[in-house]
Amino acid sequence: MSCEVRNRRLRVAIALTAALASAGAVAQTAPAAATSPAKADDGGFSFAVTGGASYSDNVARTPTDEQEGTIGRAGVELGYEQRTRRLDADIDLNTGYEHYFDDEFDSDVVGGVDATLNVGLVPERFLWFFQENFGQITSDPFAASTPDNRENVNYFTTGPDLILNFGSATSFRASARYSDLKYEVTETDGEQYGATLSLIRRLSGTASLSLNAEGEQFEFDNKLLNTDYDRYQGFLRYELQGSRTTLSVDGGYTTLDMDGETSDGLLGRVSLSRRLSPASTLSFGLGQQFSDSGDIFREGQNTRGVSLDSENVIGTSDPFESRSASLGYDFNRNRTTFGVSVSYGKESYETQTDLDRDVTTYGAYFSRQLSRVMDLRIFASLEQEEFEATNFEDDELRAGAYLNWALGRTLSLRLQYDRFDRESTDAGTEYTENQASLFLIWSPLDRS
Repeated sequence: MSCEVRNRRLRVAIALTAALASAGAVAQTAPAAATSPAKADDGGFSFAVTGGASYSDNVARTPTDEQEGTIGRAGVELGYEQRTRRLDADIDLNTGYEHYFDDEFDSDVVGGVDATLNVGLVPERFLWFFQENFGQITSDPFAASTPDNRENVNYFTTGPDLILNFGSATSFRASARYSDLKYEVTETDGEQYGATLSLIRRLSGTASLSLNAEGEQFEFDNKLLNTDYDRYQGFLRYELQGSRTTLSVDGGYTTLDMDGETSDGLLGRVSLSRRLSPASTLSFGLGQQFSDSGDIFREGQNTRGVSLDSENVIGTSDPFESRSASLGYDFNRNRTTFGVSVSYGKESYETQTDLDRDVTTYGAYFSRQLSRVMDLRIFASLEQEEFEATNFEDDELRAGAYLNWALGRTLSLRLQYDRFDRESTDAGTEYTENQASLFLIWSPLDRS
């Protein structure tokens, strides 16, 4: 893939982002996920069932000899939130079944779940934490994402939290965690043990400062292919929960002990959300830390939601230094919603340096409620990936639109178009694909 082609793709993405943003300024509904069914909402619970089919002009995603195909799809999406003194729950489930009518690939279940549950055994004193993340990643990061190039990942974490208060403004928190990480194909299954100690000082009703120490031990099932390691962090954290601003800042030091060798460096994390007006929000993130594949997989589901697509995560046990930055803007008023975002991530691996990579992602969406029974959404994303050691690059562009038509209070029809375009320094992994889909969506809780 030439530099000229890459620059052209970037210019197209920037132009499209600008066009969507300017279109949204002229007109003004809550953003729906680009590919997930419309949600019904009943307080803290949402539920929707989807059924339909997609036609593809390149179902195997090959660079030549494209083959047409039809995919039958059925899916369930469920969301649940609950906040009480005894229970803090947040569940996001998005799963689907795909059937290839011409048997290009085996039928399979895709999607996953991102669920956290904090149970107050003794409210505000002794809690028990659960977190479950399930989904798919690409098995070969250098190849196109197809059903033959994906595998399931399951990441489960649990453990207690003990909270002791010293007066009205100071508290101490001790946490212990056990995690189990399983891959369907990759031989990197393992367990993780961790503990965190925090001394917290409330500065005001909206701000706090804490001193934190954290240690984690990673142990893998296959000792021949993977190396156990320990990770330690010490940092100060400042948190602010204002009426318009949410801010979290971490600053400290981190070390990594692996096979008798020690790596260390500064740790920094910034997360900022600022409501600029009743209709607009600006978000910003910045980070530098040691990380791993499980963390990246979980973080992707937490920030972007559970998708039916495979996450761009490399399935390896090797830890890496992660440097990241992100910026996003969202607008939501009356009948129009739009947003733009850009993110950058750099992964520098400890031993498998051939996996070192830079990933830059641009995104934009625009939604418009055309009438009481019809809404339109346009979306686009461009992901640019570069592996430094192997001089491998790829650009993946996805763009599309869908039109929702409400047939009744609980039933709607969706017509959707998706365009996929991958260009790479490895011509054998390039492809273009056009998909046209028709879905029937049942949202039984929608009483609007």
